[in-house]
Amino acid sequence: MFCFAFTTIIGNFFYAESNFKYLVQKDPSKVTLTLFRLAAAVIVFFGAQLEFSIAWDTADVLMGIMALINIPVILILGRIAFRCLDDYTKQKKEGKNPVFKVQSIGLKEKTDFWN
Repeated sequence: MFCFAFTTIIGNFFYAESNFKYLVQKDPSKVTLTLFRLAAAVIVFFGAQLEFSIAWDTADVLMGIMALINIPVILILGRIAFRCLDDYTKQKKEGKNPVFKVQSIGLKEKTDFWN
């Protein structure tokens, strides 16, 4: 059980740090990154000290907030995702090995990887 808990915490620290770096859109300074890591460690420590029901109630509220943020984004990006699916299906029906090209779905916004 200890190994599961430890690796889960390490994995979540990695996710949080990766998201933090993405949000600031650059490599944060060592001081900023150290402060972020300390804050995350303090939050985990105090979260482990909470009464079980309070910890679960807090997690429920935070998951609800996350859903309120993610659902509108999913609705906004859903149209693009369905265009990608239609392009994939069309290529499969034509007997091709599907290859994604951003121009084939008419996406004019800047993309990082698919140009």
